[in-house]
Amino acid sequence: MKIIKYLLLIFFIISFIIFLLPFLLKGILNIGNIAGMIVSLGCFLIIFFNKPLHHLIFSKIILSFIIILLAIISTCSYKILTNMNILPQEETTVVVLGCRVKNKKPSLALKERLDKTYQYLNENPKLQCILSGGQGANEEISEAKCMYQYLVRKGIDPHRLYQEDKSTSTRENILFSYQLIKKENLPKAITIITNEFHEYRAQTIARRLNIKSYAISAHTAWWLFPTYFVREIFGIVYEFIF
Repeated sequence: MKIIKYLLLIFFIISFIIFLLPFLLKGILNIGNIAGMIVSLGCFLIIFFNKPLHHLIFSKIILSFIIILLAIISTCSYKILTNMNILPQEETTVVVLGCRVKNKKPSLALKERLDKTYQYLNENPKLQCILSGGQGANEEISEAKCMYQYLVRKGIDPHRLYQEDKSTSTRENILFSYQLIKKENLPKAITIITNEFHEYRAQTIARRLNIKSYAISAHTAWWLFPTYFVREIFGIVYEFIF
């Protein structure tokens, strides 16, 4: 039992550090790593002090909460993992979902999406692309403009790129992009490019808007993935409730 206890303590120390890394390295602090650090620290303290453990185990309320939480996490994880890549079966319009811009440059997550977009557009030279993202209060330029400048500098023909610069959420990204697609008479089916943790929610929103969609995922840095994965679970729950 002592070996299991020590292993669990080490696990939750590592878990806390992993959720802390985005803040230490990039100043990223959101509901994902806050929740991850709280849970990791809480579990560490419960196991370390040991005494309250038996109270927790036999508490029906806490046990019920844990079961519900695990069910939500397991379901969301399965959906995220199975929706990371849904390869297009027809001609589509590429839609790149925006993310934070810092000092007129893409954040790491946005750069990951743009690098995947650059690769995909080069592999499919006939496709047109919507760059979707408005300008937040703490952003000097719109996310769409930042994406446009990044891809053009890398050599993508600017005539293939359309800027949708009014959206402020994933739902608006997809809805406003689709309105632009209809206006420009582009292929109605879309291929959504975003980080892998974000694809399921994006695909769900597209289906609810009756938009046929496919998924091409950008790879997320390992030290960022847990934080954004947990944050995305909150986002999925919110999407289904509201």
